[in-house]
Amino acid sequence: EGIAERVLGPRGEALFALSALGRAHLVDEGPELERAGLLHQANKLRGWLELPEVIRTGRPVPKDPARADVRTLVCAMGEREPAVLDEVVEKCFAYAGTIRTMVDVGGAVGHLARQFSRRGVAAALFDRADVIPVAQEFLGDEAANIALVSGDYTASLPVGPFDLVYFGNVYHIYGAETNARVTREALAITAPGGTIAIQDYMWDRNAGAAMFAVNMLRATENGDVWTETQYRGWLSDAGYESIETFDLETTGTQLILGKAPSGL
Repeated sequence: EGIAERVLGPRGEALFALSALGRAHLVDEGPELERAGLLHQANKLRGWLELPEVIRTGRPVPKDPARADVRTLVCAMGEREPAVLDEVVEKCFAYAGTIRTMVDVGGAVGHLARQFSRRGVAAALFDRADVIPVAQEFLGDEAANIALVSGDYTASLPVGPFDLVYFGNVYHIYGAETNARVTREALAITAPGGTIAIQDYMWDRNAGAAMFAVNMLRATENGDVWTETQYRGWLSDAGYESIETFDLETTGTQLILGKAPSGL
């Protein structure tokens, strides 16, 4: 079945309309929807066409802020299959045990925070001010169950403490120094005995890491794909303990978790 099918118009003329498959992927809300994802890939293609200039200069081509498509980007992040979100949530609970409070740092439209909220967790979403209205729209009535907090996590993190501090697919945006500092600052908002969780690509555990690193080269100033050793170093230097890494079956990316000291 294709995404379009031939139909007859009101005067008997041949027309094309979206098929049931096409509507499921491009129109209807549901687990198969990938409308924003396709638009996001088209936006990325523009950047890939600039790759020769990026290679020549070693820096991304300056972006026109007026062309920034924040809505498409964050909505694409929200188009995650339920199985992906469920696997992350289950891994976090299996490692952390009890999770009463959590914050999703850089959490886009709140798709993961919503999953935790549905499990009875007091969930918070922390992202930029221009993202929060899109998250409110995406979450609908469930936005009332999630604390929506605006800010730039590279400047400061939200006030804790939280049983779980989660960073999903954001460490590849920034350089090693920023990641190390943010990890240290995350410990201050992690409850004693609480958990930090970071989901991202890892060089030495992910076949798609090299291609994604090129994508970061053309899209960011200092972003990259980092190794498991680097993640473990940032976590242990910050003071986290009992660090474990898991390969996620649903995405092929990695989830690394650490425990904050329990204190006295």
